[in-house]
Amino acid sequence: MKRRHFLLLGFSVFPYTAELLAVDYRKRNPLAWKASSINDAALALYGREKFSTIQKSTAIELIVPRGIVRDPEEIPITIRSSLKAKTLAIFQDANPKSLVAVFDINGEGMVEYELNIRMEFKGTVFAVIEGMDGKLYYAREYIEILHLSCMGSGE
Repeated sequence: MKRRHFLLLGFSVFPYTAELLAVDYRKRNPLAWKASSINDAALALYGREKFSTIQKSTAIELIVPRGIVRDPEEIPITIRSSLKAKTLAIFQDANPKSLVAVFDINGEGMVEYELNIRMEFKGTVFAVIEGMDGKLYYAREYIEILHLSCMGSGE
């Protein structure tokens, strides 16, 4: 399916055509979205053989808020990488379901994503890139969440 896109450069707009290929990972890997642990979600998403290739990478930059996050509903994260990637998956260990998002990249363009996630409790966020070489690479960062309870009026 062809979609018309616009490339913004300064104040000029240049139309171009690109092929839109979306993969529905929820239908392809439903167990990955139901998994409550990162390992179970990653195994369901990638399979045992590919999961066995996972290794930490300094080529992935995962940026999360430093210090204590006061709004657990909207935690900004940024993922950047110079790796040629097939997919990017985001996992966390604070919510009941571990898989947050999967992006189908297929080696096209740069890996640079900014998004907000929700975490119920403090925990670790993992960014996993499936490289064009078929191996998995990850980066992880810890996020501290501050939960403020409601204060009564004292009456």
